[in-house]
Amino acid sequence: MRHSVCLILLAFSPSLISQNNIIIDGAFDDWQQVTTVVADPAYDEHDTDWYSDGKPQPEARKYADVDLLEARFTHDRDNLYGYVRARGIVGRTAKSADGHKAGRYYFIITIDMDNDDSTGYPLQQGNYWPNSIGYDMNMEIEFYDGAFNTGHYLHHGFLAESELVQGRIDLYNYIVRLAPANYDDYLQWVVFEDSTFIEVSDKGPVHQGIIEVALSADGHEAEMKAPMWGFFWDVNGIPIVQLGNTIDISFSLEGSGELSESAQEAGYDGMTSMWGSDTASPIEDYVLEDLWSSVEQGSPTPDQFHLYQNYPNPFNPCTTIEFYLPVSEPIVLSICDAQGRQVRVFADDELPAGAHTLQWRGDDEAGREVSSGLYFTRLIAGGRTKTIKMLRVR
Repeated sequence: MRHSVCLILLAFSPSLISQNNIIIDGAFDDWQQVTTVVADPAYDEHDTDWYSDGKPQPEARKYADVDLLEARFTHDRDNLYGYVRARGIVGRTAKSADGHKAGRYYFIITIDMDNDDSTGYPLQQGNYWPNSIGYDMNMEIEFYDGAFNTGHYLHHGFLAESELVQGRIDLYNYIVRLAPANYDDYLQWVVFEDSTFIEVSDKGPVHQGIIEVALSADGHEAEMKAPMWGFFWDVNGIPIVQLGNTIDISFSLEGSGELSESAQEAGYDGMTSMWGSDTASPIEDYVLEDLWSSVEQGSPTPDQFHLYQNYPNPFNPCTTIEFYLPVSEPIVLSICDAQGRQVRVFADDELPAGAHTLQWRGDDEAGREVSSGLYFTRLIAGGRTKTIKMLRVR
């Protein structure tokens, strides 16, 4: 019978503080501390059918809304973050309510997940420019008909439509295989906080998942947050994205252009698409470093009683739980499911003051593996209670 590893460490353990604290709120002062930045020239937006038409490079198109001027990228322990600044309005589309064709707009961050150019696809196959190769997955925002539509993950790991059958089976087991790919065959999905997800297509119904986006008041800036766990795992249960990985990142803005300057000059009335896009030079060899520094906790005081958020979260199969006691006292540390039923009791005893760490392998008191879903860790000590939410995915 398999049991969890439950090791309580009585020695002091320092807390962790992020060096880059990005909040997705439409205020962008926090991005000034981010030094991973790429600038892109103004007035270099272009058409989006040049490569498929057999041309050696794109043709210019007037479309300020997709004219990318600056991109930034950072991460913390659990999330990837991207920032863009455009000459026009990010996310602006034609609206059917105005008598126009419902337009589309995409804020795209494309990533070479394995630092291997033999997997993924070359950007030019999607009519992006400049070209670079080896891109496996996207974190992406779609605006449609004048509003936010989906924040989704996207996987390019297929060379033919027939390969999507196995890819979809893998996906529904939270598995992603990084492999050689083309642009046309892909899977995209919206993930929800309870670990469920739904496969989506462009112009589909609105889904609010775990990917977040916010725009500046004037619309010229946008920021995106994508939790790492939404990219899922490989066949060995290793997260596709985790600290220590080296990745390449490409930023693109793209839109259907019913309201673009080129469409206006052509005399269109908002009913004809004139697609355009702009792609920045890639950010290469970005290391998902540990951005946290150890800090001393100072002298124990009563208000230091704390139960920290588990990590990783969501998790599969194991997660780490940390808590701090300012004085030696009896405690009860337990895990319950979403219905309030007790799953495990890790500690029911007096523990000394200090930091304590344990691991949970997602099993119950009998050593049986629990199902995917939401769980709660509850710490009771000296009449005080702290609770955190944890998400198990399989």
